[in-house]
Amino acid sequence: MNDGAKRAEAVSDDVAGIDLGDRRLDFRARRIAERLATEPALGFPEALAKEADLEGFYRFLGNKKVTAAAILKPHSEATAGRAIEHGTVLAVHDTTEFRFGGEGREGLGEVTRAGNMFLAHFCLAVSADGNRDPLGVLAMKTWARDGSPTQSRLLKQGVSSATLRGMATEQDRWNETVESAEACVAGKASLIHIMDSESDDYALLCNLQAAERRFVLRLCNDRRLDAQATGSLPGEKAREFIARAEIRAERKVKLSRRKRAIAGGRTKRVLPRKERMATLVFSATPIVFLRPQPALKTLPETLTVNVVSVRERDAPEDVEPVDWILLTSEPIDTEEDILKVVDFYRARWIIEEYFSALKTGCAFEQRQLESMSTLTKALALFAPVAWTLLRMRASSRSPVKASIATVLTPVQITILKKETKIPLRKNSTAADAYLAVARLGGHIKNNGAPGWRVLGRGYDRLLTLEAGYKIAKGETCDR
Repeated sequence: MNDGAKRAEAVSDDVAGIDLGDRRLDFRARRIAERLATEPALGFPEALAKEADLEGFYRFLGNKKVTAAAILKPHSEATAGRAIEHGTVLAVHDTTEFRFGGEGREGLGEVTRAGNMFLAHFCLAVSADGNRDPLGVLAMKTWARDGSPTQSRLLKQGVSSATLRGMATEQDRWNETVESAEACVAGKASLIHIMDSESDDYALLCNLQAAERRFVLRLCNDRRLDAQATGSLPGEKAREFIARAEIRAERKVKLSRRKRAIAGGRTKRVLPRKERMATLVFSATPIVFLRPQPALKTLPETLTVNVVSVRERDAPEDVEPVDWILLTSEPIDTEEDILKVVDFYRARWIIEEYFSALKTGCAFEQRQLESMSTLTKALALFAPVAWTLLRMRASSRSPVKASIATVLTPVQITILKKETKIPLRKNSTAADAYLAVARLGGHIKNNGAPGWRVLGRGYDRLLTLEAGYKIAKGETCDR
């Protein structure tokens, strides 16, 4: 079986190696994961229709031998295998909130008007070859806020900065998942860690450089510079210095329409935006930061890093212009180098799509589980399912014309031809296959390219029809 065909059976393959220290638990985990993959948006009682299956599922989640890390491990190992095949991949990091309405749930912290919530930080592997093929989850960290005072609140209460230095904070998650992802690939793949402006932290940058990690992250803090080493003016900070840097490349790009983020707010990243053509100009230069005053004194006094600036020229007056400052370990010697760094960072959006696959495609926030422990175990079960849905959506829009045989089995192709009346052939492409899957999910051609949710519905139905076909033929069915 070739690599593409293996990916077509991704969920089954990725949970096959699960090891919970009990063969019965291993069997139960595989059976649950495969069933949830078949009907990811259904509630547990509907997806696990048999009373014995549902009862076994709840016992499984409540078993202390079962941990989220053990459930996710085989998928992360399979993801590492795919990363190793590529050689160099993007390791995209980000955090999302999962909110649950109703009464308080054990371990989820304070109850607000929106209910309970916990946070999850993921590292998603994405191919670095320009196709942005999602390869799976390398690392996941979950936690809940229990109402303990934050560092900013403690400062307001009079606690000194010296006392707060070295305290564990949520910011530590970025470095922890970097190291978890690196341990997962064990040096057999080169990871380029991609992070948004929330990750901007002097200690993280120092750790990345000390461990010789590759990275592209977005600047948030306007940091002080070592004027002599950088060649900046006395007292000049990073943004002002970079704004004076020579423009070394220019590109016209189409900025897509953006809706207001569900969480609301007034930050640039959540404001709505109309579709428009934009002219972007790019600068790049090495820069030397001075250690911030609040940082640990054990960190280096200075830090040298490459910087790429992305600015929109002649933006309309009524819009927020594009303005990125990217910090990177990657070379910036040529125009090609600079644009490559920018394209690496642009792949960060894929992890937002992955969160949508979890929240909507898998309906994770509608799950009626009563504790942090059971919810995080369920999240680990859904992680490879959401990746499968995301991979289907990405493949349907990919410019690469891979063969239909790399993503569907002969039985699935036969079913799609019969159910959709689309004339699939041996020379059909993977994109043709996913359009057929989307048609099975109710997609209408005039509505444009299919979204991942309609692909998920089609995939659900295809797997159900395939199971029925195999049963009718007397074949073994692993669904």
